[in-house]
Amino acid sequence: MPAKESPKVSPVDRVRDSYKQLTLASRGLNTASDELKEAISVLDAALERLNLGVAAWVELSAGEDGYGSWWCREIGYTRIRDTWCIALRTRGGDYRDPENDNVEEWPFAEAPRWMRIEAVSKIPDLLDSLLKQTVDATAKLKKRTGQVLDLGEAMSAALDEVASTENAGDTNA
Repeated sequence: MPAKESPKVSPVDRVRDSYKQLTLASRGLNTASDELKEAISVLDAALERLNLGVAAWVELSAGEDGYGSWWCREIGYTRIRDTWCIALRTRGGDYRDPENDNVEEWPFAEAPRWMRIEAVSKIPDLLDSLLKQTVDATAKLKKRTGQVLDLGEAMSAALDEVASTENAGDTNA
């Protein structure tokens, strides 16, 4: 007995059915995407309250072709268009021509969806990296402040010497 053939569905009917299903699926996708944006905005707001002003990046994925070309994707905390935010970026180039490297950055909510999905699992790593950058920046600032204070003391001493020399000259006249 021959196998029973399923009825043929016309291309028009397939497109109509697929489009209806796609319409419903897109609503779910957009809702999920909006929920992720809102969750990230909570993290952005929490980081903004800290007033860090320190950037940090964590690699999501990277590779090279063996002929000098390379690429990487990263999640970070940086300033984009005058706003500090969680961001995503792609970088790529050729080791032989570093001046023509390509970098593209987006605030998290504006990045391609597939990159946002990829990046979420690296948020804890980003916070660890941001902590390290913050601690390092604090130590450097303290060291530089000490250096500037030393320079200020040297300038004050020099000013005192100049003033005493001028005063000695005024008394001799």
